[in-house]
Amino acid sequence: MATPDGRYIDFKANPETIGEGLEDLRHIKGTALEGAFVDFFGWANGPNCVFETNDFGLRPQKKNESGVSTKSLEQLCRLTIFFRDLHRNTEAGDLIAFAHRMEISLREIAPNFDQACWGWSLWPHLFTALGDENDPAAVGKVIQYNAWSWGDTSDEVQTNMIRALAILKEALCSTATSQKNAA
Repeated sequence: MATPDGRYIDFKANPETIGEGLEDLRHIKGTALEGAFVDFFGWANGPNCVFETNDFGLRPQKKNESGVSTKSLEQLCRLTIFFRDLHRNTEAGDLIAFAHRMEISLREIAPNFDQACWGWSLWPHLFTALGDENDPAAVGKVIQYNAWSWGDTSDEVQTNMIRALAILKEALCSTATSQKNAA
């Protein structure tokens, strides 16, 4: 994770730095939502996870102008996910197929939960551990997830974002497990 001042924090090697290293958590310090994000990043960058994450953003709550929900407040979060086995994220890998299966999983887990939603896109990445900009085998993608949550109170928005994050983790786990079992 690179911060605005250009320093890199290796959350895999230093999980205790997650809370302080994610600068966008400062405006939710001491809340259950902060704890949920720290837990998610600890899991995603932990030794038993097939994934990793290297980008995150959390906007402060604001007046809901989206029209998607009738609730008065909304919040947006962004995070990336990619396979720790970097080859899986390249053109020869299975990240794109995984992203499509994840879309189905996210819809199936809580089909009636409408106070948060996820959107995803593929974001080009150069995996320097696999080569440099002249090596096409080092070019790949990560999945960028955006989550929106809504509520009429700050606590309700945070509760819905926590639930959206839990749904994402459940979908990642179940999709990875079903993909592994199918192989």
